[in-house]
This record gives sequence, C-alpha cells and structure tokens, in this order.
Amino acid sequence: MSQAPHPPELAADRALALAFDVGGTSVRGAVVGAGDVSLAESRVATRTGPAVLDDIAQLGEELLAHLSVAARTRVTGVGVAFPGLVDTESGTSLKAVNLGLVDTPVAAPLAERLRLPVSVSHDTAAAAGAIWVDAGSPSSAFVAVLGTGVAGMTYVEGKPIVGASGQAGELGHLVVDPAGSACSCGLRGCVESRAGARRMLERYAAWGGDPRITGVAELVARTDHDPVAAQVWSEAITALADGFLAVGALLAPGQIILGGGVAEARGRLLEPLRDRMRERAGVTAVPPVRLSSLGARAGLVGAARLALASTGTGA
Repeated sequence: MSQAPHPPELAADRALALAFDVGGTSVRGAVVGAGDVSLAESRVATRTGPAVLDDIAQLGEELLAHLSVAARTRVTGVGVAFPGLVDTESGTSLKAVNLGLVDTPVAAPLAERLRLPVSVSHDTAAAAGAIWVDAGSPSSAFVAVLGTGVAGMTYVEGKPIVGASGQAGELGHLVVDPAGSACSCGLRGCVESRAGARRMLERYAAWGGDPRITGVAELVARTDHDPVAAQVWSEAITALADGFLAVGALLAPGQIILGGGVAEARGRLLEPLRDRMRERAGVTAVPPVRLSSLGARAGLVGAARLALASTGTGA
C-alpha cells in the first residue's frame, strides 16, 4: 500500500471517491477527494479473467481500511475505468480482449463486495474527460491517452464525439504500416503495435535489450546510450506521428492533448513527435500538440469524477 506523503487536510464535509484505473499491466486504485487529491494510492499487477475483479475488490478493501473511520464514511461511491467494450448502464464488460472477459458483470459484484454504488466507464472516456477538463475544456481538441493501449476522444464545440458504435477514437488500431508487426487486434502495423507500452517493451526484449528493463520510463531514459531503446522509441514516435496526422487530415482538431503513462516521457516525447509530424505532414496541417499535467493519473481522476457525479456528490 502506497500513501500520498503528508496528504493535505480536506474539508470534513467533502465527499470522497474510490477510483480504479484498470490497465493492461496494472490495476491502480486510489481514494480521491476535492481538487483530485489522492489520500492513498496503490496498485497490483493486472490478472486476466474474473480474477481481475477480485483484485479490484481486494484493493478497494485495503484502501478503505487505510482510512480513518471519519474519512471512510465520506466515501460515497466507486468509479471504475475499464478497458474494451463497456456497457456503462449495466456496468458490464462486453469484451475486454487483453483481460479475457466477455459479457462479464463488473459493477454488480464490486458493489456487493465494497458495499458502495459502482459506476463503470470506458477507460479512454474516463481518462480523456479528465485530461480535457485539466486542459481548460477547449472547444476543439483530440485527446490521446497513451498507455498499454492507444486511444483518444475528439471534442467538437466542447462535446465528445463517441460515434454510432461508441468506439470513435480507437487510434491504436489505425493501420499505419500494413507490412508491420502483428497487433493484438489481429491486424498488422497498427499504431498500438509500435506505440503501446507493452508492445514497446516486447519489441525491446525481442531485439536483445536489457532484460532488467520493465517499464517505458526506463526504456526512454536509455535512449541516449542504448541503440535498441532508441530504435524502439523512434518507431513508436513515428507510429504516433502518422496516427495523429491521419486524425488531423480527417478531423482538423484545434489541438492534440497527450495524457496517459507514456506521456510522462514529456519532452522526450513531445519535441520528437512534433518534429516527426512536421517532417511527414505533406499537405496536412499540423495542429498544436501539448501535454496534460495529469499523466498516468488521468484514468484515476476520471474514474473518481465519474463516481462523485453518479452519486450527486461531486464538487
């Protein structure tokens, strides 16, 4: 259990939320209060199948137990940012390929275990919404969430565009190199097959990289002296550049805002990405690209806001 060091005192009458961001490599949990401040955070490695629901519930029980009795009574709901296809009304995972789940209730078993109302959202929608608000709610923007998966949300006149299927923004499965490596979706050369966090690490290991490297931050830190890391990172940036240029050609957003764990590379991502987009743009206008301050916390913040809004206790 990791706790935010010396968390600030929050008003005693403000509601708290239990938030979870379920990713391809880890499940992050936090108790979140006003101003998106975390009183406590923890994470566990992601397991596949129904075991992931047990892990979420256990993580939630541990986080609640960490609170004082007074603080525990202020937790009004649970928000879960979940990958794949999600039925938000019923709180069901319709299909989560990376987790091996199909038509699996998520909200009901967690509500029974945690004894709190549970709201479930698609992880991209939760994270992108938080990033968009953090960026000042621009009228026109494409918000990209870069992590194990690569996805985004388009905002037009301040409203999110989800599409008829609810899957608008699946940037990670846009093919940018038909002859490229296989993607988990079954296609070849998708953006995610090169720029997804897990796939970057797999490529690095397969090309003879240092076996001790287990995170993208470590890989990026080695790019100045490790040619394998530099090649993997360069190809990831090229895939992202081509994906964002396609977004620009089709949607012409006013700006592109980057969040998620991979975006914590910050300058090592932003400057090369801007340069690569300009190099490969052709006649496509290159929109401004900037970073969100939320980084990897975007999913947790979005899930917490979802929980508070669903229970009518948000700020």
